Amino acid sequence: MNTIEYIKFNKAHFGEWRKMSLELFPGYATDHLERDLLQVIESDNQETFFAKGEEGIIGFINVSIRHDYVEGSNSSPVGYIEAIFIKPDYRKHGVARKLVDLGEQWVLEKGCTQMGSDTWASNKHARKFHLGLGFKEEDTLVHYIKNLKTDS
Repeated sequence: MNTIEYIKFNKAHFGEWRKMSLELFPGYATDHLERDLLQVIESDNQETFFAKGEEGIIGFINVSIRHDYVEGSNSSPVGYIEAIFIKPDYRKHGVARKLVDLGEQWVLEKGCTQMGSDTWASNKHARKFHLGLGFKEEDTLVHYIKNLKTDS
């Protein structure tokens, strides 16, 4: 594997970040995603780190500081992995681990002593990834929906 550089967010890489974010969240409206990414840039409580290879950005992590309750935490504020994505050819080479390390260091500097994250219960790869990084599964949330009869 070629040399990988790890850098904080740089506006020059916004397009690559947006493209990978759309891969991570398929079906998410592009205009809504762009709005959310711009909010990350403007926030003092969020940071993005990129992994950069010879051909450009190959992965990213968005981390935040959450002041609301985070499931399983016993402190506040709590660092949180909002999103992490590595291009398929670079997975299982330690890139994600390094990005998580950078995110953890950033939230430690902001006064956090815990890091949270989440994924869908059905996403077995992401669950295995989190466990491999030392996270412990705290709970599983199941969402329900019920269609209600209307008079029409």
